[in-house]
Amino acid sequence: MANNNLEKAKLKAIREFNQYIRLRDLRGHASIGITGKCISCGSVWEVQLFSDKSIMNGKKWHAGHFWKANQYASTMFHPHNVNLQCYVCNRILSGNESNYSKALIEKIGKRNYDKLDQARHQVKVYTIVEYERIAKEYHQLALKEAERLGIKL
Repeated sequence: MANNNLEKAKLKAIREFNQYIRLRDLRGHASIGITGKCISCGSVWEVQLFSDKSIMNGKKWHAGHFWKANQYASTMFHPHNVNLQCYVCNRILSGNESNYSKALIEKIGKRNYDKLDQARHQVKVYTIVEYERIAKEYHQLALKEAERLGIKL
């Protein structure tokens, strides 16, 4: 039972964090149009909205981890490590890592990139309480991003 609760808490934390990242990296406002840009290939796409201002085409882009979440738990929820990425780069091209690294350094700077690189080597095991805190924190941040974009979650 405890493992099941831990897994549920982990999945919720991942869902809330990833939603925040996807919204954080969108530009514009519902009244003028919202776009997303893949960190790896630079492709830009227009966000389509339902009539209630919720996102219609949200499955087309991902919260792509530079240092893979299943290998580096210590950077799984690090905002510098996760950025808006198109489906092709994230899934088909396994992150399109060479382009991702160049764009990531440009976005966060070499110093922060080096810190992130060091952080990935730390051992991290999350508790249910930590996952719940992460889920709550990033849900609140996602709500703020949705408000900035003029959309509904």
